[in-house]
Amino acid sequence: MNNPPPITPLEFDESDFPKAEKLAAALGYEQTAYTSTSALWGLFCLPENPEYSKGPTRHGCIIKTWEFGLMFVQTEDDLER
Repeated sequence: MNNPPPITPLEFDESDFPKAEKLAAALGYEQTAYTSTSALWGLFCLPENPEYSKGPTRHGCIIKTWEFGLMFVQTEDDLER
């Protein structure tokens, strides 16, 4: 199996926040938190309590990359929660 090409993560600038928040809302996330100090730099999308939520029940993150711009990613840990 071929490995995918690496991506270059970038920190958000002020113009990225409205776009990322709009993407998070379109994906059904109401709670978000930005961080540039973790392994992933980006707008973390936090699910509501699954018992009460009609939206997503797994974590994810909107990151900015040089190659693709803003994109939503989930880690293996996110998928196991």
